[in-house]
Amino acid sequence: MESTKLREKLHSLIDTSSSDKLEEIYDYFREDKYSDDFKMILDKEYEQYQKDREVISHEDVNKLIEDLLHSKK
Repeated sequence: MESTKLREKLHSLIDTSSSDKLEEIYDYFREDKYSDDFKMILDKEYEQYQKDREVISHEDVNKLIEDLLHSKK
């Protein structure tokens, strides 16, 4: 989708959304939405990858993200 059309759709969505939906949209785009613990784990994993070039599986990544996001609620 072209940028102009996308902007128009997003503006329309924002203009017509309920407060709850706006909160969801805002939470999705917040830059600080990830916990410091999560960032620390990502940094640690990246350092480890730099050392041995081994990668954790997609399933393990998803599990890690789910565990971290749900542990803060």
